Amino acid sequence: MVREFTQICADVNTVDWKGNPIKIANAPALQDKKTGRIWYEPQAIARAEFRQFADSLGLIPRQIPLLLMFYAQPGSFQRGYLNNKYKLNKMLFYQWKELEKVGLGEAFEHDEFVKDKKGPVPKNLYDDLRTLADRGLINVSGGPKEHKTLTADMTKDGHHIAENIWKYVPPQYKEITTTVKSWLFPLNPNTIKDRVHEDYPEFRKIYKELDEE
Repeated sequence: MVREFTQICADVNTVDWKGNPIKIANAPALQDKKTGRIWYEPQAIARAEFRQFADSLGLIPRQIPLLLMFYAQPGSFQRGYLNNKYKLNKMLFYQWKELEKVGLGEAFEHDEFVKDKKGPVPKNLYDDLRTLADRGLINVSGGPKEHKTLTADMTKDGHHIAENIWKYVPPQYKEITTTVKSWLFPLNPNTIKDRVHEDYPEFRKIYKELDEE
């Protein structure tokens, strides 16, 4: 017998990673047309949970990994500070790829990474930094318009929201974020560029001269 399913959204009662009961509204699901039974996919439920959590904080889900990266303390360096957009690009990329290695890469929403001649770049990072700055969660200085290296640090309100996120996410997410930031924070951009090209050459955009002959 071939089952036929309809894509629906439904509320679901489940538990978070700590075992606390939670209710997720409008989670994606499949419903058996004949029996009416509803089937949920675990990663879809995880993503729906974090969408709901982000919404409760007034955030877009892909901003959660960004705020976690701000909040993580890289060794003995300052928490809540990022000193170079190129480094931030690669921190977010390796955060995603390391989560992917433990089966959690798509359990949490992240920015779309696009190819660039210097390696993978989060497509919406400038917009997200601007949005967080407009909300008073971070202070940003520098960037291409000022011809200065972009730096950013969290405000008191930003620390408060990021701390809530840090307490909410599972341990693997925090451990991976801290490890990636601690690794990349002290390195110079050229060292990082060489490493990311070696690890993920498929994200390198190579420009070729046109054959005009």
